[in-house]
Amino acid sequence: MTEGELLLRIASTLKDDIAPAVEAEYPKTQAFMAAVVLQKLGRQLALAPGHAQANDADLDALIADLSATATSTPDGVGRSIEALAHARDAAALSELVQSLYANRAGLGERRFDELLARVRVALRANIERRLEYAE
Repeated sequence: MTEGELLLRIASTLKDDIAPAVEAEYPKTQAFMAAVVLQKLGRQLALAPGHAQANDADLDALIADLSATATSTPDGVGRSIEALAHARDAAALSELVQSLYANRAGLGERRFDELLARVRVALRANIERRLEYAE
């Protein structure tokens, strides 16, 4: 049994067995709320490995797409793409977005919009995955 499955079983026990058996309103509410928290956490843990793989795949695709165009971008943007490829973290992605805005004039509006739209695709996919366990 995984950690996520264990938490979901505990949540089910709290919600279906313990909370209904408690007479006092405050402890009953606490038991139900604890069940909700454990359900969310259990779902998050269960989805974490798949989400990590999807995040890595999205980042690989983003880096590949941006690297293919790095030679036709201002130096600051190119360095930010290289830094993202090396660090592969949120801070480097944030630096890339800042670099895009800082070099907006040098990129031109059309190119700026294209690059930023590509970054937003990866960010949106990450947000969608986070919302999956928040449901």
